[in-house]
Amino acid sequence: MSENRTKVRLLQKQVWRKGLVSIRVTKPEGFTFTPGQFVRLGLDIEENGKTEYAARGYSIASVPSDPFLEFFIVEVPQGLVSPRLCALEAGSELWLETDLWGSLLPERLPASQNLWCLSTGTGLAPFLSILRQESVWEKWPTIVLVHSVRLAEDLTYTQLIQKIKDDSSLGGGSGRNLVYIPIVTREATQFLSRRIPDLISSGDLAETAGVKFDSSLSSVLLCGNPAMIKEVRALLKPMGFQAPRRGEPGNLIAENLWQ
Repeated sequence: MSENRTKVRLLQKQVWRKGLVSIRVTKPEGFTFTPGQFVRLGLDIEENGKTEYAARGYSIASVPSDPFLEFFIVEVPQGLVSPRLCALEAGSELWLETDLWGSLLPERLPASQNLWCLSTGTGLAPFLSILRQESVWEKWPTIVLVHSVRLAEDLTYTQLIQKIKDDSSLGGGSGRNLVYIPIVTREATQFLSRRIPDLISSGDLAETAGVKFDSSLSSVLLCGNPAMIKEVRALLKPMGFQAPRRGEPGNLIAENLWQ
């Protein structure tokens, strides 16, 4: 448990579907972060006459200039924290641990022509913050945002993604392009329907995006299911994609946070 924690209040809750919500909470005075980072949200949980503190990590979906902090949360069956977070209503209090975590930081990668942002489920959250930074668009004029979910109802934040695409200071600027590729794997839709690793292997993801996985021209950010991350890393390594380490530059970063 972190000693650096403070109480925050739930301002607003967006229910996308049962068990999938976004919450906005008060932002402590002076608190700031770098897009791509995550914090831990905690609750005092009463069970069997005892109060137990429990916390889990969640990526920040808002931007540093917002007067609130936003989180994208899926309910984990039999989970200790996420079902309770999803059940909170406006006005409820919860704990925010103010320690910042995470390595999914665009500044760790050199500028290039393209940036791939590959996500599954609530792994979309950090990209909602990252892609609203003008500095990111200055480094990568073409950004491909891939969001893979099981059901079409899990495709969230589409209006915000369109806003990023149209904003002249972001994806709508001259010479800039945001390519959004939704994937639905468990039901028939008009979208791509296979897992991200399969779509990379077949070449269909690159063809749909109109962008090649070329390590001399592209960088990759990954966030989501650990199995997806492991498989994609294995696929991209022979193509020349590797993580920065020990002062050596790289062109691929994965966030292993997963609920």
